[in-house]
Amino acid sequence: MLIPIAKILTTHGIKGELKVSPLLSYSEILLQIKKFYLNKNKERPLEVETIRKGPGYNVYLIKFKNVEFEEAQNLTNQTLYIELEDLPDLEEDEFYYYQIIGFKIKDKSNYFWGEIKEIMPMGEYDLILVKNKKGEEFYVPLVEEYVEEIDFQNKVLLVKDIKDLVESQKP
Repeated sequence: MLIPIAKILTTHGIKGELKVSPLLSYSEILLQIKKFYLNKNKERPLEVETIRKGPGYNVYLIKFKNVEFEEAQNLTNQTLYIELEDLPDLEEDEFYYYQIIGFKIKDKSNYFWGEIKEIMPMGEYDLILVKNKKGEEFYVPLVEEYVEEIDFQNKVLLVKDIKDLVESQKP
């Protein structure tokens, strides 16, 4: 099974290097990965030539073997995937983002706020993109102030005090 692990942001320089943003909380894992895929069908594996921390918070620079500048330009805004078994084991209370995509967002009164569609690393914290039954989307920071519990058994993320946060994001 392939899982999304990083998003290609843009090119870096003229030698085919790419700026990449990890889609996980423990981003140093990227430094250990030697092969990525551009889609879930395992077509066209990309082998890492070099990988290093990049400029800014939580950015990495990756140069793939046999990928020069022009081809690198065509890879921007794409997602990189890896084999599930290539991920290191996690400590207790840790998780990978892909594990909570699709979880229901509820509060203590069992009110259904929506479903997790995406998680975006933003620097000091990550944002959860939630889509409700009406098709509206809003963001909830993945911090203790708003997230009370993650229930993996029932696939629910329990939130608190998000009403004003959600209201403030309406057009």
